[in-house]
This record gives sequence, C-alpha cells and structure tokens, in this order.
Amino acid sequence: MFSFLEALEERDSAKDFIRIGLVGAGKMGKAIIHQANATKGVKLIAVAEKELPRAYAALKEIGYHEGLVKASENPGELSKAMDRGMMALTADALKLTEIPDIDVIVDATGEVEVGAQLGYTAIMNRKNFIMMNAEADATIGPILSRLASTIGVVYTGDLGDEPGTVMNYLYEPFASMGFRVIAAGKGKNNPLNRYATPETLEGEAEARGLNPIILTSFVDGTKTMVEMTVLSNATGLTPDIRGMHGPEARVEELGGIFKDKRSGGILNNEGVVDYVIGIAPGVFAVVDIPDEEVRSNLNYLKVGPGPPYVFYRPYHLPGTETILTAIWAVHYRRPVINARGHFSDAIAVAKRDLKVGEALDGIGGYTCYGSIEKRSIAREEALLPIGLSKGAVVRKPIRRDQPITLEDVEVREDLLVFHLWKLQEKTLG
Repeated sequence: MFSFLEALEERDSAKDFIRIGLVGAGKMGKAIIHQANATKGVKLIAVAEKELPRAYAALKEIGYHEGLVKASENPGELSKAMDRGMMALTADALKLTEIPDIDVIVDATGEVEVGAQLGYTAIMNRKNFIMMNAEADATIGPILSRLASTIGVVYTGDLGDEPGTVMNYLYEPFASMGFRVIAAGKGKNNPLNRYATPETLEGEAEARGLNPIILTSFVDGTKTMVEMTVLSNATGLTPDIRGMHGPEARVEELGGIFKDKRSGGILNNEGVVDYVIGIAPGVFAVVDIPDEEVRSNLNYLKVGPGPPYVFYRPYHLPGTETILTAIWAVHYRRPVINARGHFSDAIAVAKRDLKVGEALDGIGGYTCYGSIEKRSIAREEALLPIGLSKGAVVRKPIRRDQPITLEDVEVREDLLVFHLWKLQEKTLG
C-alpha cells in the first residue's frame, strides 16, 4: 500500500504517468497546464483549443516551443507525435476521445453543448472524464453518470470547484460519521445582480481578464445555481425555496441562520443546498448529531457554538485541485463527485420582458438567468433547464423574473444536449 504521494512518486519513477487530455486553454485551462507540469506522476499530453494561438502561448510558458508541439486534426498523427514526446494540439476537441494514450479528458470550457458532446463521446470511447463544465453537468450530469457507470469508466466533477470541495471535504466525511447535514453550500464570489449583462460588466471583465459572458454568469447568480444543482444531485440535498435563500452573513453566524424557523432560523426544511454572500471563496456545511457525548466533544474541541455546528473551508482551487481529480479518476478509479440521482434542476428565468420571436442567448447573456428548483416541481411545471436555453425561440410573451416553461419556447432539437436531456427524462424521470 502506498500513500497518495508515494503512489505518484512511484508512477513518476516508473514513467507510468497519468496521461491527461485538456479541452480549453482559457483561464482554468491555463492553470491546469501549469499545474500538470508541476505535479509528479501526471503528464499533460494533449490540448484541444479552438483558438490555437492561445494554446500555443500557454504551452510555450512551460517550455513547449512550436517545434515540440504537433497540431493536427488527425488522431493518428497526434498519437505518433506523442510517441515522439511531442505535445498534441488540435482545434477539434472530439479528436481527443479517439487517442488511445489519453487516460482522462478534462472539459474546461463551460459551454453546454461542448460538454454534452465531449462527455458522451468520451464515455462511449471508454475514456475517464472530468466535467469542470458545471453548466453541462447541471443539465445532463445524471444521465452521463449513469452511462459512465454502465460502461465502466469514471465520470466526475472537479475536486477544486465548490460542489466537489463540499462533497470531498465536508459532506461525505460528516455524513459518513453519522452527522445530519442540515445545509451545505458555497460563498458567492460577487454581489448578486440578476439583471447584469455582458455590456454592464464589460469594464469589470476587462480589468479582471475575464470573458464578459462568464463574468455575467457569476454576477447574475447562474453559476451559483448550476453549481448547487450539481451538489444537490450528488447528495440528495435540495433547495429549501426556489433560488435558495442566499443570506448575507459571516461564517460564525451560519449555525443560527441555517436551522428551522421554529428554532429561529430561516429553513422550512433541513437537508438543503444554499449559498451565502460574504464568505467567498469558501464552502460550508452545517451539521448536527443527537449524541450528547459527540456534541460535548465538539464543544471541547472548540469548533464553535452549537448545535448545529458549522464547518468551513475558506478556499476552493479549480485548475489546481483538478489535477488531484485526474489522479482519483485514473489511479483510484473513483469520482470525486457525480450525480447519484436527479433531485434538482437549474431552470431559466427571464432577465427582461421577452417578445415572441426572440431567441434566448443562454447562460451569461441578456435574456435569462438561472435559478434552482426541486426536480419534482420543475418537472410538474415543465420548467426550461437553463442548459437548454441557448437558441430557444420565444413562442409566448414572457415577463421579467418569470420562470420560462418548455411551452413558452421552441427549444433547439438539433443539439446533442437536448437528446441527452430527453433520454434523461425518460430513464431517470
């Protein structure tokens, strides 16, 4: 038996590397490129990026000048180049699923349809797959998890993103020890403005080096909603109310806030996902256990006032801990986080009044924002998943802040994400 570090050192010495294929060389992808280069026992061997100059620039920073990079759309040529120690580069992400040498593929794009095509094709080609793309995971994660399990590969979210961080460091340890998880969730990184648009955030996005669409999805709350949908489907925790409560609070206040209303808290029911403004970039869990001796021990250990008890991790490390996710998937053959059921949906809500004939522009745009709802309610009301919103054409007038239903729009049926969602509805409904 080897420890985690010893196992990587053994792999490194034997040159038995965990071989990673990366899709997307943006902010997160670039972090993965550098972290893989610094980690023993792993090796980034292929990158897919539609803007090839961006990928070249990122790879050059870790020593891959153009003479050490082979760009091609032919998987056979890419494989031969890797055999010669070169980095494989392609603009067609699906080509990575055809390269035998790759052990695990990471989707760092955030584009729903890309995530659907990559995840499904990778699984069908028996590739382990890391879905950093929470937007796709919230939409079709349950069916992809089921397919991967059936085929015998690992489909997982990222240890470094908030759902994976909560799952690995808080939810699973406490649930495994018999604690009742009252609430779990994340700190929201930006003040909530549901009506933010790429135009209103253009200056801030430029100053922070972010894509305005991505920043909009952060600020309008959509990213938080899809992330907590992912956590919900992995744990069975559900939103207490549509959109969650999202209180503004300090860590030390969470135990008094996340308890039932009869006890002075805000919850109608326990066992919820939620978010808090004011504790970012950390994640939290509020837990309790009826055993008085265990409670006495927690008080002795000065974990804070309770019951209930608040546990907090003050950071999450996407792009950095993603490498650990790859190690878990390949070396230990287990996911960090994936759907064990279908308990919640990330739904679309009108960001402004919408007219007949308008096309929704999807996540991070001008027409809609995301919210979270229990799966049973979303199904009963036929609410439109935010992951299916892009390109959907409005058939009925929709008021601002009105949840959008499947009857209100004509969804694009030519996308793979739509067909996977339909299969999910039929098989996991």
